[in-house]
Amino acid sequence: MLLDIKNKEVEVRFGIKFIRELDKSNYFVKDGTKFGAGLELKVPMLFTYDTVALSEIIYAGTCMEKSRPTINDVDEFIENCEDLNGLFNEVLSELKKGNATRLKTEQLEKSLAEQRKR
Repeated sequence: MLLDIKNKEVEVRFGIKFIRELDKSNYFVKDGTKFGAGLELKVPMLFTYDTVALSEIIYAGTCMEKSRPTINDVDEFIENCEDLNGLFNEVLSELKKGNATRLKTEQLEKSLAEQRKR
């Protein structure tokens, strides 16, 4: 997925390195145990249009870029996005296509749909 961030074409990739990057976020259980569940925590937030989660996912997806944008650059990109709904849909669509992210994204979407029915 290509995005124009700060007048630079940036490739956002949702592969295993992306998942590892998301997992680097500090998710802790009460006893201080760290666990890698970035995808499981962030993807459901996309379905609720959480712009912070969108920024974090896009930023993590740029981890392969030699000239990586900063998180502030990504935040600014999102704040100035004219079609935010379209951006959410595009990111979710790409997550559903990725070999490393497809199954988990579909599982999370199905789980959220079931919860909404209750």
